[in-house]
Amino acid sequence: MPINTVNFDGEASIEQMLSIVERFQPGIRKRFESRREIDSAFAEASLRYAARLFGRPALDARTRLLVMTGQFTMSRRHSRLRETIIAACEQKLDLREVLEVIFQCSIYGGESIVDEPLTIFTEELKARGLFDEVSARSLRTGQRESERSLEAERTTWDPEDLADPRADELMAKYGWPGISIALALRPRHTLNNATFIGGLDEGFAEAFYDFGYSDMYGRQILDHKTRLLCMVGNTLAIGEIVQTRHHMRTAMKQGASPREVLEVLFQSVVVVGHPNIVPERFRDLVKIIEEETGAGF
Repeated sequence: MPINTVNFDGEASIEQMLSIVERFQPGIRKRFESRREIDSAFAEASLRYAARLFGRPALDARTRLLVMTGQFTMSRRHSRLRETIIAACEQKLDLREVLEVIFQCSIYGGESIVDEPLTIFTEELKARGLFDEVSARSLRTGQRESERSLEAERTTWDPEDLADPRADELMAKYGWPGISIALALRPRHTLNNATFIGGLDEGFAEAFYDFGYSDMYGRQILDHKTRLLCMVGNTLAIGEIVQTRHHMRTAMKQGASPREVLEVLFQSVVVVGHPNIVPERFRDLVKIIEEETGAGF
């Protein structure tokens, strides 16, 4: 069922709408006044649209801001990323999670995409005296791997993967930390994918599963559900449709509700625009829900 939110059709004041959007975009008042000076109709229409979508209750402020952090990093909109980091500080988010979202963008944007965002993050936290506390919680090399258990992770694999002898063969070849978490996050796909990539080049396959899955997805700073919702946003920001579909499906397998995934799509319309979202990604989500649950949205 659709979620009903505040009726902005003439009932909400400009101040009320600014207050809603300002939680996520601290610079909105200055932008709104600049836009209104040029064209008041556009200024009010764009504000109303953002307030309607950011004011919906299906996502909490933490998730919204983390998704936005990833999207502005991926799309290299650094002024908006700075504003999002400021909002995260003001909303008292766990800033280690904000940093982790930036790190995770190296998966889809390459390692260089994080350079300027890390500079911005450092500047804003040092300006507020928050940097030392965050840096003191940084991971040590090998820390998470030493804390993980293959036996425990096997219980999270799909039964088909668990019964497939290729799982143990691939772990023996490439190490269990990367393959195991890949099996948890990409059920009924990883074994075929790893076999194919390894057939092309075993050295690359080992490096790929070590970095992408063990070193990055295995960091455990973010829970899988939140990280995957961020990945939905990340892939939407760069128009990577195949991976958007995959992450919508996997986010729900990791505990996200269909409504939460849909809200990431709605929010992304404001953040990265309409193309590749309205209505085709909505259709993709409905199809995924039907395939996974046998029921409609």
